[in-house]
Amino acid sequence: MKFAKTVPFFLILIIFIKCTTNNSSKNHLLAPDNWRGEIIKFPLKFAPSLKYSGTEYVRFAPGWGTENAKDYFSYTFLWETNENPKLSTKKLESEMETYFDGLMSMIHEMSTESQKEINPSKAFFEKINDSIYIGKVITYDAFITKKDVTLNIIVNYEFCDLAKKHLAKFNLSPQSPDHSIWKKMDNIVIDKPCE
Repeated sequence: MKFAKTVPFFLILIIFIKCTTNNSSKNHLLAPDNWRGEIIKFPLKFAPSLKYSGTEYVRFAPGWGTENAKDYFSYTFLWETNENPKLSTKKLESEMETYFDGLMSMIHEMSTESQKEINPSKAFFEKINDSIYIGKVITYDAFITKKDVTLNIIVNYEFCDLAKKHLAKFNLSPQSPDHSIWKKMDNIVIDKPCE
């Protein structure tokens, strides 16, 4: 029974990766070898209304795809864009809702439960300073549990002078901010000289 549930998940994931990733580039998020990586070019196929040019780099915790793992749905992604994202709480809320609605709808449509209606994503953010935002997004987990999940998010922004790129790093996990997974995600650094 467990095997039957796992096979469709990996089939969907393979289709998703083949359609959206570009493996010809180096992943600029340095992570341990057991953190799987992806590289996706903007515009994102699942969220084309996010009007950026550049690249998304992703690193998934080893237990990302396992429901009861301590690092379930924990991952880091970096938006390296040519355009200034002009971050604000409202913009992050809107863009994270667009991002997750597009991603989860695309995966959901490929699943056997595609006739089931899913709830739209809802995001909330607070500004800590011009470089750091914290928040959460409530979204549907179309990959694993087929249920809503609340992801805590920390966003760190910087402008890379040397490369003339805008870098926004997102750490996401359903775990509370005092969980050890956050330290592991903090240790995923951007491999790009900026000074």
